[in-house]
Amino acid sequence: MTLPPANFDRWSPTKFQNRQNVVQYFPDHPDIIFLWLDFIGGGTWLTGSWVYHPQTRYLDFQLVEEGEMIVEYGGEKYIVPAKSAILIPPGESRISIGSGRVCRKRFLGISGIILQTHLPTLNLDSVKIIPDFQSERFEELYSQLYTCFKEKNPDTIPACCAMTYELLLLLSRSVELGQYPPELQKALSCIKQHLKGNLTLHKLSTISGCSAGTLQGLFKKHLGKSPIQFLISTRMKFAEQLLKNTRYTIKEIASCCGYCNQLYFSNVFHEHYGCSPKEYRRKQAPGDR
Repeated sequence: MTLPPANFDRWSPTKFQNRQNVVQYFPDHPDIIFLWLDFIGGGTWLTGSWVYHPQTRYLDFQLVEEGEMIVEYGGEKYIVPAKSAILIPPGESRISIGSGRVCRKRFLGISGIILQTHLPTLNLDSVKIIPDFQSERFEELYSQLYTCFKEKNPDTIPACCAMTYELLLLLSRSVELGQYPPELQKALSCIKQHLKGNLTLHKLSTISGCSAGTLQGLFKKHLGKSPIQFLISTRMKFAEQLLKNTRYTIKEIASCCGYCNQLYFSNVFHEHYGCSPKEYRRKQAPGDR
């Protein structure tokens, strides 16, 4: 990969022709060191546009809505067509417009302590392309985060941190989905997008386009759990992370995970982790580590 010899970001001379709307917000708040967005926005690149990053600290997410984009990273070149997304780990990269006169895209950058320690675990420590990326929940999170960053309301900082974490998990699961059969992909996508919803085996099998028995078999073969067991496990993992990384109340976390009854949520959590949500959060306090 031939890159300009510079230790700072460089843009093509056509940068002034590009239409970009980027929002940044770095409040003085302790929560943002754990997980935050370096930027969020969208734009349209014209022929000849490129940007060179000598060393980023963030996970760069780019969603191509029209046209084609080229990413160079680690000596490899990746072509990202329309309707596809790409995840670029921290490091040196060059992004440019592909064939065609226009590349319209949306983008965001995720950084923080959680990102640094969890990239390998989330399978996001190498470039990943997600073909035909579609997610209702992503659209909701993107819209809410963009609005929050424009408003810069300090009261929304904990919620932004929680949404950023959910977004990171969603992107990780989107990468993971590519290795499963289409029917299972549809069911998993439904679960990740409707974690708060009233999902049943019948609903999941209808969405996946196969019988309940076939879907049960796919979950057992590839994930070692039934669909409902996987749903509950996913909810509990999300609850665990919210307890660790946000200041949400137990009632709010229960609601985020699809439980309207806080006591029932606490009982299910206790079955998974051997303690109540309140006890789990207390154990994570710095003084108890």
